[in-house]
Amino acid sequence: MVLFLLTGAALVRPETDAVEGQRESLKKIQTELDDKRREKERADRRAREIRQEVNRISDELEGARQALQITDRRLTEAEKTRAQAESRLLASRQSLDQWEDRLNAALRDFYSRWSVAAEGSFALLGYEEAFLSERVTGLSFALENHRSVELLRDDLAEAENDLRRLKENKEREERRMESARERMRDLQQTTEGRQALLARQITQLNASARRFEKLIEGLIEKERLARVRAAKKPVVQGPSSVSLAAAQKWRGKIPWPIAGAVVEKFGRTKNSELDALTISNGIKIRPAAGVSVQAVAGGEVLFAGPFMNYGLMALVSHPDHLHTIYAQLGSLKVVRGQQLLGGEPVGEPGRDDQGRPLVYFELRVDGEPVDPDVWLH
Repeated sequence: MVLFLLTGAALVRPETDAVEGQRESLKKIQTELDDKRREKERADRRAREIRQEVNRISDELEGARQALQITDRRLTEAEKTRAQAESRLLASRQSLDQWEDRLNAALRDFYSRWSVAAEGSFALLGYEEAFLSERVTGLSFALENHRSVELLRDDLAEAENDLRRLKENKEREERRMESARERMRDLQQTTEGRQALLARQITQLNASARRFEKLIEGLIEKERLARVRAAKKPVVQGPSSVSLAAAQKWRGKIPWPIAGAVVEKFGRTKNSELDALTISNGIKIRPAAGVSVQAVAGGEVLFAGPFMNYGLMALVSHPDHLHTIYAQLGSLKVVRGQQLLGGEPVGEPGRDDQGRPLVYFELRVDGEPVDPDVWLH
């Protein structure tokens, strides 16, 4: 009997050692994947900032274009106003010159006639008075015309000042547009570099996710083999139809691990920045503050601790070949080997980069990830 127990322990121990060795290997990978995740998050934030800056500069360019159009229209109007003022000024100057010539001629004629009248007869005096009155009226008109010329000169000077100001405004707008174009070119070059970096990081993260998938499968399979051998049962390769049928009774009946909003769904997710796909084998939940993460059903804790880029994580084995993963936790309330009841606390939610509570939850049937939305109620 003692020999049998020793033999049974010897069968289980190598499998346990293998699981521990696998766990140590996974821990070595964790730091690298954590770094990649943080780099990707930084790249995502920077890409969003650059996109916002590009949009802001685009709005600035559009505003500058509209301002230039308005300035061009005002310049055209100012040029037209100046041309009209110059034309009116020229006509007024010509009219003034004509009146000055006529006035000078009239004055010369008047003085000539007045001299004759003074030496001879005063019979022409009445005529000369009438003539002089007419010339004075002409002189008054000429003076008024002269004042109009001065006003036109003022109008022309004002039009030229307006034109100069508009040209200066146009030059400023053109300089502003050129500066915005240069910033846009710089940002586009930066964005292209960031997008290339982000694309490489997404590729690396997808590869890491595939490695994680294989490692989790290996850990679950080793746990299954250890249980089978410890129970002295024949090893069955892969899931059986019986186990799959047994698991189906859980569909739509598993309680949520924590109440909250799903912020990342299961499966392929499109990256809007690069038009690329990322893969998630679980869901991310944004819970309310002060709520703990609970086991969805009774089972045994196979793993509890830091795990790759999943942070603090608990892997729980349930009946009927079900496994649940609770990750990105702020703290753990379970240990490896602990037997849990459904509803018992597993840990506290972690935080994302913005300090908001976040929990990652994954459900597996016979080692294969399934959409929790179909199985949870």
